[in-house]
Amino acid sequence: MNALTVCPGCLRDQHTSYCPACRRNLFGGVPVSHVLPFTRPEYNARKAQSAGERMSISGVQTKHSLRLASGSLVLTERGGEYILKPVPHGSFERLDLLPANEHVTMQIASQVFGISTAINGLVFFPDGTPAYLTRRFDVLADGKKRGQEDFAQFAGRTAESAGKNYKYDFSYEEIGELLKRYVGAYQVEVEKLFTQILFSYVVQNGDAHLKNFSLFRSEKFGDHLMAPAYDLLNTRIHVPVEPDTALNLFKGDFTTDSSAVNGKYCQDDFTELGRRFGMQEERVKRIMGRFAMPALPGVQRLLDRSFLPPDVRETYLAHVRQRIGRLEYSDKSEFPPSSG
Repeated sequence: MNALTVCPGCLRDQHTSYCPACRRNLFGGVPVSHVLPFTRPEYNARKAQSAGERMSISGVQTKHSLRLASGSLVLTERGGEYILKPVPHGSFERLDLLPANEHVTMQIASQVFGISTAINGLVFFPDGTPAYLTRRFDVLADGKKRGQEDFAQFAGRTAESAGKNYKYDFSYEEIGELLKRYVGAYQVEVEKLFTQILFSYVVQNGDAHLKNFSLFRSEKFGDHLMAPAYDLLNTRIHVPVEPDTALNLFKGDFTTDSSAVNGKYCQDDFTELGRRFGMQEERVKRIMGRFAMPALPGVQRLLDRSFLPPDVRETYLAHVRQRIGRLEYSDKSEFPPSSG
């Protein structure tokens, strides 16, 4: 993988390595090669999942810490500026495509749907094997770390306190309640949360659990804000049979009339979630309007330039088309009344 036709950062064409914008965003303008100067680190097997523990893609991913030194990315145990995710080992399907999957999903989130994401790109080991690279947003320019906590921490949930599936035994509605408790600029930040939830639904990201949403403290005021989105991918490519969402939309046993009839989440469910988040009706409609059929050409453009093989690109696009179709379906012609 010594020559490319698209930028392995933004996937724009006519580039044999990172384009100037990606070189600036990823590496501060340093001309870093997309080919790593080292072979893949030795694989260290993780603890096997226990019986009854929900299987997850993140549970099989190995992460390595990198820093930039003399114009090259090098492995480090301290002062890491980047996270490297090679092709993982495990029993899921087509794990060799996971780096390309995560990369294009992050690019779709940013370029098509305007979601703030962790800066990312693909890199390659000398043998051509890809790995996903992301720049750490919790490390400041001076090397100091920015305070960051995920929502499992805000909820006080661990495997010890809440069981093996603590990341999943929660709801997006409850994440919104935590956001309201800890974030002063709630009305602004809840729209970011709502958008990330919608996106994960549309791209069939079954790993959008408690630990994959975070808050960080702003440098200027020290208040909590939504962190950029991270760990986004289409998990259905690797786990063909899994729930439609990582978490239930609503807490308790609440189900909308639409969901009860259709057996799946559609427009009315997310409209109700927006209402429960305290969002204005017009803001809910405007955000949901971004996840409509006119977005498909942008998704397809990035998939066509991605490092996924053609058959998986088609499957991915079909997944998105299906979910957008659900979001465009409603049992009701008007903004639904609150269901308590």
